[in-house]
Amino acid sequence: MLLEAARAARAAGDLGTAIAQQSVAIEMLRQGTNPLALAHALRHRADMLIGASRAAEAESDCAQALWFYAQVPDAPPLDIANAVRCAACQAEAVGDVAGAIDLWRDARTRYAKLSDVFEAMTGSAANPGVAEATMRIEALGGE
Repeated sequence: MLLEAARAARAAGDLGTAIAQQSVAIEMLRQGTNPLALAHALRHRADMLIGASRAAEAESDCAQALWFYAQVPDAPPLDIANAVRCAACQAEAVGDVAGAIDLWRDARTRYAKLSDVFEAMTGSAANPGVAEATMRIEALGGE
């Protein structure tokens, strides 16, 4: 329920409430045994913190999300790519250009392996993950 309430608050543009609700949900998930759910919740809180101009606070959530995903051998590759994307956004938001470029490259590589997933989701051969990562890398002065 808390995750749904956080999602609704985020969709309504109330990031403060969304972050607070997501934080309570994360603490509850820490008591459980579902590392994928915890990783997903951490990634979404990081996204919210970045959106609320609190990117420095999102660094540990990004790192923890990636760590939890790494603990699950069959973690969904799209979820991992999205977590790397989140870490790239966080690095970019705090001015870590080199780190952001490295993370965007990693995200691009991961998204490139998921073209069939994107096509199934959208009905298009376009891969928005690769397109975004490439655009962000170029905007940061990378290649």
